[in-house]
Amino acid sequence: MLVLFVAVLFGLAIGYFATQNTTPVTIRVAQYAFEDVPLYLIAVGSLLIGLFIAWILYFARTVSSTVTIYGKDHQVKRAKQTAAVLEHRVHELETENTRLNTNTKHPFPSEPPSHAPSVRSSDS
Repeated sequence: MLVLFVAVLFGLAIGYFATQNTTPVTIRVAQYAFEDVPLYLIAVGSLLIGLFIAWILYFARTVSSTVTIYGKDHQVKRAKQTAAVLEHRVHELETENTRLNTNTKHPFPSEPPSHAPSVRSSDS
C-alpha cells in the first residue's frame, strides 16, 4: 500500500513538473540533433536513465556477491569434508594405538612380567 501511495505521489509530481516545463529544447548528441523535445521529457528521461544505470550496477554487485558466497560455501564444504576424513583417521589411529599398547603390556599372558624378581630355591 505504501509503494502504491509513493508511486501516485511521484506520478503527480512528474505531471505537475511536465505542465510547468513544456518549453521545447534541442538536444545534440555528436552529429545527431533532436529538435523541439519538451524540457520535462529531458528531466524525466535523465531520471529514468540514471535509475536504469543504478539498477545495472546493483545487479552486477549482486552477481559478484553471489559468486563470492558460492566460492566461500564451496571452501567451507571442502574444509568440513577434510575435517571428517581427519577425524576418522584420528579414530583409526587411536584404536590402533590402544591395540598396540594392550599387546606390548602383556605380550605373553602365561609368563610373568620380566621386571618381577625371580624366585630361587635354596635346595641346590
